[in-house]
Amino acid sequence: MSVSTRRRFVGQTILAAAGLCASGGSVFAQGARKSGLVDGSAARRLASAMSGRVITPEASDYESARLIFNRAFDLHPAIIVRCANASDVARTLEFAQTANLPLAVRGGGHNRAGFSVCDGGVVVDLSRMSRVEVDASKRVARAEAGALVRDLDQATQHFGLATTSGGCPTVGITGLTLGGGEGLLMPKYGAACDNLISAQLVTVDGKQVEASPNSNPDLFWAIRGGGGNFAVATALEYRLHPVADVLMGTLTYPPGRIPEFLQAFVKFVATAPDDITVVGGVLPSEQGPRFWMLACYFGQAHDGNDLLRPLRALKPQEDKIRIMSYLDAQSVAGFSSAPMAHFQTDLFLPELSAAAISTITTATADAAPNAKVFIVPLYGAITRVGLSDTAFSLRQRGYEVDIICTWSNPTEQASAVQWVKSLRDNLQPFAHGVYVNQLGETSDELVRAAYRSNYERLAEVKRKYDPNNVLRRNQNIKPA
Repeated sequence: MSVSTRRRFVGQTILAAAGLCASGGSVFAQGARKSGLVDGSAARRLASAMSGRVITPEASDYESARLIFNRAFDLHPAIIVRCANASDVARTLEFAQTANLPLAVRGGGHNRAGFSVCDGGVVVDLSRMSRVEVDASKRVARAEAGALVRDLDQATQHFGLATTSGGCPTVGITGLTLGGGEGLLMPKYGAACDNLISAQLVTVDGKQVEASPNSNPDLFWAIRGGGGNFAVATALEYRLHPVADVLMGTLTYPPGRIPEFLQAFVKFVATAPDDITVVGGVLPSEQGPRFWMLACYFGQAHDGNDLLRPLRALKPQEDKIRIMSYLDAQSVAGFSSAPMAHFQTDLFLPELSAAAISTITTATADAAPNAKVFIVPLYGAITRVGLSDTAFSLRQRGYEVDIICTWSNPTEQASAVQWVKSLRDNLQPFAHGVYVNQLGETSDELVRAAYRSNYERLAEVKRKYDPNNVLRRNQNIKPA
């Protein structure tokens, strides 16, 4: 499309949008909830300039297209633009800004706080952009921004390679990586953002740019942990590592004795080598809370089994640790890949002290049936990156504690949210930071806690690339 044709298209589209938004309140927002009120000609003009697809509330797949992983959010965008390339992203950004409509960006749709969709606005949906290409000789993967964890894993494991990615197969790799990116490989190879070589992005003014150590290095620094605050990513390039079969599975212990098991877990983590990843959990059961542990060893199975002897000496009721492919291990690690209504938050504890263990024990003893606590230790390669080397700030040894409660009946929501917040508040005296990807709510205080001493530098980068805070439906960093 020529520049003059593109400008003419945008002008026509915005005039239509402006007419829809007149007379007090946006008809886009109303149309999102009442079929037939979105102006068809505006949508058609937008669609005519796109390689992808524009989905309005009248479309047969609108309902499925608007749903996200966290079913606590029931939001109705005016238009969902399923982009096919970077040019589609640029046109959608321009349309949304000129029409002054809310904007959301969706990769895998797993954002805990529901930021992957919006009411009455425009969703930049990247799900169609999911191709992954692997250069096995260079150990590099190039993935489009709509790829999911399973897409990246399947493509790279075809060559016996992998990079740090999330534990749920349906998580989008872009949101995961831009927020930091925890995964099974992080003690051995660092966070997902530590393995990012470069990124292709579209800025809010429609420019297609590269971020890498040599191109826009300030932006490259910021997107490795700073989330989607600065531009819309369209492709990511990752460093890969050889990964073969692993020793992987779970140990589930008898109900009760939570302090004893947590203390044994802490003792194990204190000397854990980079080759093993462990995650602890306090999970509900009919007999009371149980301690559960996931372990994944990247090495010879007999060495991994020797390492796990102290944990097996505690006599788990279930021992499901076995040799499996890395792809199967990623599926085992997926705590839940089924959409669900939930509220989740987290804290980073430099130490899982006796007082913190007591707090967790007390809370889980009187918890709702769907309340869980996961404890993700940080050690190894992820902690050997400097605090200011990337925007991701969780670089010291410690424990990321995820607190989550689900519900199936809306009447249970208030009590579920209250339980999560209560435990979080009680653990706050022991905490020093949060993991931005696991926050089910937002505030300036939480965002600053996530980025700590990197916040002011991030705010400067935000001012350079998004001075009007167009990309604000996220854990938002405000322009300096």
